[in-house]
Formats: sequence, C-alpha cells, structure tokens
Amino acid sequence: MLSILRNSADLWNYFLTIVLIIKSVIHSIAELDRRLSLLSDIEFFSSYERHYCLSKSKPLPSFSGIWCAKEAFSQAIANLDQSPRCPFLDIEVCHDSNGRPYIGLKNYLTQWCHDKRMAINLSISHSREFAAASVLLYSVQNDGTV
Repeated sequence: MLSILRNSADLWNYFLTIVLIIKSVIHSIAELDRRLSLLSDIEFFSSYERHYCLSKSKPLPSFSGIWCAKEAFSQAIANLDQSPRCPFLDIEVCHDSNGRPYIGLKNYLTQWCHDKRMAINLSISHSREFAAASVLLYSVQNDGTV
C-alpha cells in the first residue's frame, strides 16, 4: 500500500486514515456469567441470533460473542460524524455459508451505511470465560478501493 503514496500529502492522508481505522476498531470484552440475563431479553437478540446460538451445544459463548459484536458496531458508528442511533435490534449478526460472521443492518442504519458507502468487517472470538469482537468500518470509493 505504501508504494502508491506519491508525496507527503498522500502519506499524511494515509496516516490519518490509519488513525481513524484504529479508533474505529472496538474491542468489547464481556464476562459470560454477567450476560445470562440478556438471553431472555428480546431487545438484544433477533430470532435468527437466538436460533443460531441455541443450536450450539454451549450457547452462552455465542450469545456473548454476538452481544460483543453489536456493542462494538454501535461504538464504532458512534465515533463517526452525524452518526445515527443504533438500536441493538437494528444490528443483526448473521453468518455466511462458511460460518463467518457479518453485520446485517435494518431500518435506517441500512440506508445510512449505504449512503456513506461504508463497508463493515467483523471478527468475533470467544472462550468459555470471555468473548471479544472487533468491528472495522471503512468507506469504499467509487472505483472499489478503500
């Protein structure tokens, strides 16, 4: 990537972009035991998310990972200018055919991110005791570059 930088202004813009990306990467770590009460709360998990987690032999780590992903996305969006409100039910953690998680958006968030040409990368990790998620938001240019 540095090979495409032509002058100091390009380098400065690249540096600012990296700083913004780093600020947008949010790590939410939650103790699983503290999240038990959220499992029955319909204000946090969609029917897809519930079904996905309950299909696991140990659903608690998956519930916690999804909660962390939603929290990471809402915090990443909150760092942007004129960001919209992010109700947890408008943020859905889905999975592709390979099991890779991704953020699916609903209602106003869908249009807002589309208008901003925003791409979202999600990573979730969990163990028996902890869960963490990171969300990377970036703008895609008209030519498909970041």
